[in-house]
Amino acid sequence: MPFELGRRCPGCVRRPFPFARALAALAYGGSLAQAILRLKHGGSRHLAWPLAVYLKPWLALAAKQGIDVVCPVPLHPRRLRRRGYNQALELLRAARGTLPREDRLPTLCDALGRVVDTPALGHGTPGQRSQAVAGAFVARGKMVAGKRILVLDDVMTTGATLAECARTLTLSGAREVWVLALARALR
Repeated sequence: MPFELGRRCPGCVRRPFPFARALAALAYGGSLAQAILRLKHGGSRHLAWPLAVYLKPWLALAAKQGIDVVCPVPLHPRRLRRRGYNQALELLRAARGTLPREDRLPTLCDALGRVVDTPALGHGTPGQRSQAVAGAFVARGKMVAGKRILVLDDVMTTGATLAECARTLTLSGAREVWVLALARALR
């Protein structure tokens, strides 16, 4: 279920986020949730390709709206070693590869790093999730200064991770941060 551009969910109205715009391709649930979990935790890296098709129009929109670069949400190095790949980066690579050249935003994989190995956030409250990711990221100021950045992740639940990424990038000089998730959990 695509979200209507320009509309704010009730949670976002109550608790403003540090990003300028949040986009989500689909609503999280059912077989989509199963596919994302298999991609993320089941070693099914190949699922990035069929899932990425849903990101394609949103990446094209971001490019047309003047976003300079896209950055996948990073994994902590320990988790990356354990999993073997970053699912957000795999989704981005797959989606980017299907776009026409003019809609392919440059990718900055090293602009944002995860310095705290946060616990899995699966079932925490919004406050617990925000607390768990506080200070978990660092940005390389020279890479992000003055840029309009799109941060991409697989799922946005409470928005805590993406909000912390946006806060970190903004404090490091990013001009504006948008976020894009393959799926948005609805409550």
